[in-house]
Amino acid sequence: MRILFGAAPGPGHVLPLLPLADAAVAAGHDAAFLTADSMTPYLGGRRLLPAGPSVEELIVVNLKRAGSARTLGPGAAELLAGTRVDLTWDEALRQAQRHEPDLIVSEWFDFVAPLLAARLGVPWAAYASSGPWPAEFADPARERTRGQHASRSLTPRARIALLDPFPESLRLPTDTAPEPGRITVRPGGVTVEVTAQPSRPVPPRVPGLPRALVTLGTSVANPSLVADLARSVDDAGFDVLVTAGPDQVRPGPRVHPVGFAPLPELLPGVDVVIGSAGSGTLLATLAAGVPSVLMPVFADQPPNAARAVHRGAARMIDDPNDVGVAARRVVDDPTYRQAAREVAQEAAAMNSPRRALTELLTSCR
Repeated sequence: MRILFGAAPGPGHVLPLLPLADAAVAAGHDAAFLTADSMTPYLGGRRLLPAGPSVEELIVVNLKRAGSARTLGPGAAELLAGTRVDLTWDEALRQAQRHEPDLIVSEWFDFVAPLLAARLGVPWAAYASSGPWPAEFADPARERTRGQHASRSLTPRARIALLDPFPESLRLPTDTAPEPGRITVRPGGVTVEVTAQPSRPVPPRVPGLPRALVTLGTSVANPSLVADLARSVDDAGFDVLVTAGPDQVRPGPRVHPVGFAPLPELLPGVDVVIGSAGSGTLLATLAAGVPSVLMPVFADQPPNAARAVHRGAARMIDDPNDVGVAARRVVDDPTYRQAAREVAQEAAAMNSPRRALTELLTSCR
C-alpha cells in the first residue's frame, strides 16, 4: 500500500508522524511525506515529496492577509486553512498524483491533505498533534476548509479515523467529546539527528543535585529565553541539561548545553523538564513519567500546559525568573511525579505505532 503522510511545514507537525511512517515501512508499505522541503533535516532521510513554502514564508504572507497567528484563533486558521492551502495546492496535487496514494494520513493542522483525499478519491485519517481545537480556531478553520473544497468543486470526504497520542486523563472539562473513530497511539520521543543542529554527549549528572532539562522544543526560537531559564534553574541548585549549543547558553559547572539531542537520550535520570508545552515534548516527558514546569509561548502551548497542570503533573509560569523556584517546588512535592507516572502508565497501555497502523488499515477495508 502507498501511504502519503501530510504535515504542515514545522518540526512539531512532522516529527510526531515519524514512528507511524516507520511502522508502515517496516510492514512493507510505501510511505512518503508531503510537506515543504524546509522539513528535510527533520526527516532523517525518509522520502519527501516537497510541496509549498516554508512556515516562515507563509507567516509573512499571512501577516498581510489576517494578522498574527501566534494563538489558536482566526489568524492561525487563515494561516493553515487559507494561506498554506492557496500557496501549496498546485504543487501538492502534482506530487500526490504522481505518488498515487492508497491512503493519506494528515497531521492535525494539515488542511491540504483532506483536499487531496477528496480530489483523488482515497480514504484519509488525521493524526492529533494537539488536543481538541478551541472554538476560536475550529470554527473559522472549518468554515475556511468548506470554502476551499467548494472553490475546487470538491465534495469533502469524511475521515476514517483519528490517531490520538493524548491520554484520556489529559482532557479538560471544556474539551469537546472524544472524536469518533479514535485510535490511540502511544506517545514518546522521536530519535532523529539534525545535521545543522548536532547533539553533544550527555554528561554524567552532578552528584547530590536534582537534574533539570531545559528545552523549548523545535518551535520556539528564542535563545535569550532559553539562557534565562537555564540561569534561573542553575541558581535554584539544579544540575541543568539544555537543548542548545554553547554559543547560545554558556556552559558552567552545572549547566550543560547538549544541542539538538533526542528526548529519549535526555529524559532518563531527569527530575523535572522546563519547557514551553509543545505537544511532542510534553507528551514524551509525561510518557517518561517526568513532571514539568511550563512557560507556554504561542499556538497550542497554553492549552497543552493547562492539560498538564489540570492533571497535576506540572506547574505553569509566565516569568522566566520564576522557573527555578517553581522547579524546586515540583521536585520537592512528590505529587507531581506521581501524577506524571500515572500518565506514563496510561500512555504505556496505548497502541504501539505498529498496532495503531494495523487498526488504521483495518478501517480502510
